[in-house]
Amino acid sequence: MPTENGQTFQDIWTQIEVRITLSWVLAAVAIYMSLADHPASTYIRQSLRCVLYFWLSSLLRNVDISLEGCDGGDRDKDGVRDTAWHVNDIAMMSVNCGVASSFLGDFWCLQLVIERLLAFQEAFGETLPCAKATLYLSRFLKVSILLIPAAAALSLLANMVLTTIIALGMVILVVLICLAYLLPLQVLRSARKVDSEQAMGRELSKETCFAMKVILAAQVGSLLAGLSMAIYFSFYGVFPLLRTPSVTNAFEYSGMADTVGNSLCLALLSGSSLSLPKWSKWSRPPSGRSQSEAGSGNGKDCSCGKQLGKTWSDALALSSTSPTDNLCEACAWEMKVSELASRRISVDQLLNFYRQLGQLAPTAPTTPSASVIGSSESLASSAGHRSLDWMPHFQPEKSTTNDVVRHAMIPASRRGQLGVALCEVLRPGSGRRVSVLTKDHAPRMVTHHWGNRFCHLVAAVTADALQLTRWDNVAQQLASGEVDALRRRLHDDGLQDIQYWICAICINQHASICGNSMGVRDTVTGDVLPSCDCVTPKFFNDHPIQCELNKFDCMMKQLHLRYSQNFLQVVAIDEDFHMFSRAWCVAELVEAYNSHMDQHVMLHSPTVLEQNSSRLSSLKVENCAASRPEDKEAILSKIGEEDEIATFNRRLQQLLLGSKGLLAGWLDGQKLLQEVGAIAARARARVEGVPQEGSQDGHDVEV
Repeated sequence: MPTENGQTFQDIWTQIEVRITLSWVLAAVAIYMSLADHPASTYIRQSLRCVLYFWLSSLLRNVDISLEGCDGGDRDKDGVRDTAWHVNDIAMMSVNCGVASSFLGDFWCLQLVIERLLAFQEAFGETLPCAKATLYLSRFLKVSILLIPAAAALSLLANMVLTTIIALGMVILVVLICLAYLLPLQVLRSARKVDSEQAMGRELSKETCFAMKVILAAQVGSLLAGLSMAIYFSFYGVFPLLRTPSVTNAFEYSGMADTVGNSLCLALLSGSSLSLPKWSKWSRPPSGRSQSEAGSGNGKDCSCGKQLGKTWSDALALSSTSPTDNLCEACAWEMKVSELASRRISVDQLLNFYRQLGQLAPTAPTTPSASVIGSSESLASSAGHRSLDWMPHFQPEKSTTNDVVRHAMIPASRRGQLGVALCEVLRPGSGRRVSVLTKDHAPRMVTHHWGNRFCHLVAAVTADALQLTRWDNVAQQLASGEVDALRRRLHDDGLQDIQYWICAICINQHASICGNSMGVRDTVTGDVLPSCDCVTPKFFNDHPIQCELNKFDCMMKQLHLRYSQNFLQVVAIDEDFHMFSRAWCVAELVEAYNSHMDQHVMLHSPTVLEQNSSRLSSLKVENCAASRPEDKEAILSKIGEEDEIATFNRRLQQLLLGSKGLLAGWLDGQKLLQEVGAIAARARARVEGVPQEGSQDGHDVEV
């Protein structure tokens, strides 16, 4: 007996088979996205949740079609088989919920597609063709989707008109998205041809092909989602008016196609950031150790009864007063570690300090808002120097962090005959220590190399605050003097107060290295770096408790225990990857990894990664260098004997290059399109920089 829509049992049974098959397909996609390795990414998490949502909605629709096939009868004796929703409230509810979930899923998928396009446009640096029309049309379609229930309640005709408009809009939207990606795709094709003709090298060619692959995947994904939505909305409007067997079957199968098309679209958009997991013989040590289990950083237990290693707040409170004679070595160590952990600098203060380097005279900065902390005059007067006395020869493309420490940071942090950490000078109301901080004030520890350009360090920190994955564009802005523009951008997004722990700024250099530059010469002038004649007591490894240079790993551990997941490590990788040749940097990386600490990797660009990644495969901690030999000896002694060092090296390789390593897949979902957009922008610059045939200065073109 056919249903009121003219469907026979065989029609329903075929739909059940197809729906169950598609449910398994969606389950496979969801399982792959759940198990695949990928960098920390809000976009990928959202895509995975959306796919899981589509899978659950498909299971819900299986209920009503199954009930329709198994239940029924002819209770009203009209010769037409009763449909399931006439005899079963559960089926009726599953139909309504299934249709509603499909609409909400379409809304969600559409939002993710547009986010990718906008991220790409931002990095490309140029408005894409049809981008504005795409954005406005997508907003109109999302509002229209939410209005479908109201239109259906009004009349069947209104419902058909609205859904037809949505279907046509979806087709137009797909065309607009493909056209928007067409310009950068053409640029990349031209760049590939130019690179091939001019023998630009394998790096640029691979980078261009990678970008083209991601753009094509975005186009195909948008095509799958948009057309499947258009077909579904078309039949959704026609079905209530024409309940013929063919229209009914088309409506059911179009709904299935819509679910699968959207899921495959999201899988394609995220696919470039996903990779199948690989088994590893080495895994991280178990997490969740309490602070008491961690013990004191100097390897000794408390003997005075104060147990400062268990109470971070007590150690910090004591660190704000003069040292207590009644403390044992373990508690004195913890008190010093807590004092170091309380120091930090905001990204806005860092940029304000940077903008004073190389100035001919101290001038008042153009503050983005009234809340900007620290001006040129206030910083110079607090240190007893004018900013021009610090480092007038500063050059962003040459001056290293070590140069800036000697020429600017040490003079700026001197107070009379004594000195303090620079962050205490830059801190608002300097001279007042930070009290016990809440979790909302957790700093980010920056691991970096002093031989790196200081401009690049500031760029990496600023890029991290701006939630970017690369710092090359920020470095260009800093080098060209666009500091205030970056500060305004931070203030507009409310990111200016993010706190960072940077050793060059948060360590009191006057208590250690200020009196001896060890003959190192300035990168710009070639002169021996200056020394400081302050009378601040100096503490090195022969005074382990008072020394501030031997507690980085302990401080990281304490901050992680104090702030849990709010504390993270920013790995500011220099352009030449020299950071991985420094013993302390390597030790900090492994400590953060072992503690399950969130690690933000800041790279110059994927090209630089490709050029230097091969050097990391032979990296060994015993071959790393340190400014002081005793530092390297201390690090190796903490690791252990030869066998333990070999284990440490294997762990280091896994950390950097493993399937879950820092550098294995640093491109992040939505930010992947930003990266591809930047690649396309560079490709456009190469194409535009190629001289026309017959040019007289073609050999001088710089690519």
